[in-house]
Amino acid sequence: MRDLFALPLVLFACTAAESTPRANEGPIVIELFTSQGCSSCPPADRILDKLAASGSGDVALAPLAFHVDYWDDLGWPDPYASPAWTERQRQYARVLGDKSIYTPQLVVGGRSGMVGSNIVAITAAIAKAPRPALLAATAAWKPGALEITTTAPAGADVLVAIYEDGTRTKIPRGENAGETLAGDRIVRRLERVAVAGAKGTVTVKLDPSWRVGGAVVFAQRTDKSIVASALLRK
Repeated sequence: MRDLFALPLVLFACTAAESTPRANEGPIVIELFTSQGCSSCPPADRILDKLAASGSGDVALAPLAFHVDYWDDLGWPDPYASPAWTERQRQYARVLGDKSIYTPQLVVGGRSGMVGSNIVAITAAIAKAPRPALLAATAAWKPGALEITTTAPAGADVLVAIYEDGTRTKIPRGENAGETLAGDRIVRRLERVAVAGAKGTVTVKLDPSWRVGGAVVFAQRTDKSIVASALLRK
């Protein structure tokens, strides 16, 4: 049988060549809604990790993993889960016309959703996604905090997602019992930086226990489409 997890690298190689941003383009924001309590999620997590690892030099993609909490009462409470991430997924369900929320789900650019382990659908969605503008933002990484300043475009608020890389969790209970799950781009904080059409500055506190890998700042309209973005390297 062909190696399923080799496919993302093969398929993404073509996509990356086509989606390398010009100087005025930001990365396409990719959001995976996942859970350590879901046995279908680890393959999707690995795909997201591969997409994150593929971004070197010019950044074409900004993958983010949002761990939802609706699996927590089924044997294993995900330490990265948040009801806020579940609510974010519900907001996407409303605008995308989904009747229910599920894991793993991947949303590309705030505009299209699919099963997070469907490699063909993911590759096609990335290829078709409009390229966001590059969002002008300044970031100051300080001990225990990140300060961000930017101006939001008309019609879109600016948010910043701070993510953790290199996590490993031993799962003693639930559907993934006995597994050790690794994860990258796990969102730990999501904060509004500026409202539509205004300049804003926010200082986000960072837990010293987090292995912060960086942050993604993006402008999102009320219809959830992401129109501008930037990767804030640590």
